[in-house]
Amino acid sequence: MQRTFRWSWLGALALAAGPTLAAAQATSAQDTAAQATSAQDTAAQATVARDGTTQSHTVREGDTLWDLARHYKGDPFLWPDIYRMNTSVVEDPHWIYPGEVLQLSGTATVAAVPAEDTPAPPAADSASVVDEATEPVAAGTEADPAPPTSYTSLTQAPPESEQPSLFGGPRPGQMMKETMRAYTEQPYRPLRHSEFHSSGFLTEDQKLPYGKVHGAVTPPQIQATPLNTNALPYTLVSVSAPKGATYQVGDSLLSVVIGREVRGYGKVIQPSGILRVVDTADGQYVASVVAVYGTIRGGQSVLPLEQFGEPGNARAVPVSDGVRATLLGGNGRQDLKAPQMVVFLDKGRQAGVAPGDLFEIRRRAERLDDGTVRVDDVMATLQVVHVRDHTSTARVLNVISPDIPVGTEARQVAKLP
Repeated sequence: MQRTFRWSWLGALALAAGPTLAAAQATSAQDTAAQATSAQDTAAQATVARDGTTQSHTVREGDTLWDLARHYKGDPFLWPDIYRMNTSVVEDPHWIYPGEVLQLSGTATVAAVPAEDTPAPPAADSASVVDEATEPVAAGTEADPAPPTSYTSLTQAPPESEQPSLFGGPRPGQMMKETMRAYTEQPYRPLRHSEFHSSGFLTEDQKLPYGKVHGAVTPPQIQATPLNTNALPYTLVSVSAPKGATYQVGDSLLSVVIGREVRGYGKVIQPSGILRVVDTADGQYVASVVAVYGTIRGGQSVLPLEQFGEPGNARAVPVSDGVRATLLGGNGRQDLKAPQMVVFLDKGRQAGVAPGDLFEIRRRAERLDDGTVRVDDVMATLQVVHVRDHTSTARVLNVISPDIPVGTEARQVAKLP
């Protein structure tokens, strides 16, 4: 996204005190006018319901979730609420794109979490209402006469007369209601394409069709900038195809960094972003950066983007005698594992592993030299996000014991139907 930088301080260095003050006042007035215009433009992109509630906003160039939260909710720190209601549209909260329609309040188009995960509270007797979260009252003591706080009361806004407006934005009760709705009403997806494309894989010693990134360019001349310049979303970069191969306008490419070698399983391929070919010139190709997973620079390689198979909304089904694999490590050589870390397993599609499968890393039961006995227990849970013939890539979902060395066994415990 384009960003506007103000350079008024450069002129201030060359002016005397009197002109400088005048220039600063003029700049301040311009900034105030620009902010007012921006607020009007933002409001023009909004869809308002009959009751006056703002339902959605169409993203325009320069918008950020921070700014939208400040405009519609009165507090920029509430931007996660907008993100949680739009996970089906926004893959990465750092990047939103012109034309996207973002929901600003719960509607019928926002799917609810399946009922089995968030069951409705049981019907209460009219004479006695007890909150599920309330601790039982000990025998011989009196219960607190104050009514318990229920989930329903948290999601209902208090009367407007009891809550003052906050800086002209929504009332606190309404913000609480929308926050709770954002947590409970979001679409479920077992696997996202961003996880599939960004996690990387092992080459398995295969010869892959590498192209090359030459750096950012200034159209229409193919004049690459220095290799240490990072490419941002919408940046145009120059790429070349492998020898004897060609790209077509519209082709999607994965920019990658070729990492360390895992003995017997090839090198680590670490994605840095997705490019889309938009033009050709002077025997080279011009591509636009459409997704960023890391630093995209000249000198990196590109591969044709693999097609992502949409898994739908099915949930993994437990299996009793699943595949047993061995942990090969991750992108680096770190033994301590953390959630969302990428790791590799030594079993792939030929062994029956598929994207979306769940594995448990388990400690091996044994007696150590000092007499200590280790029991067979779970150390971490993984989800497979990418599969090749003999290896698979997984992300760590949760960690119980982070000290997981290479060679630890992982057992397949669930599969997508």
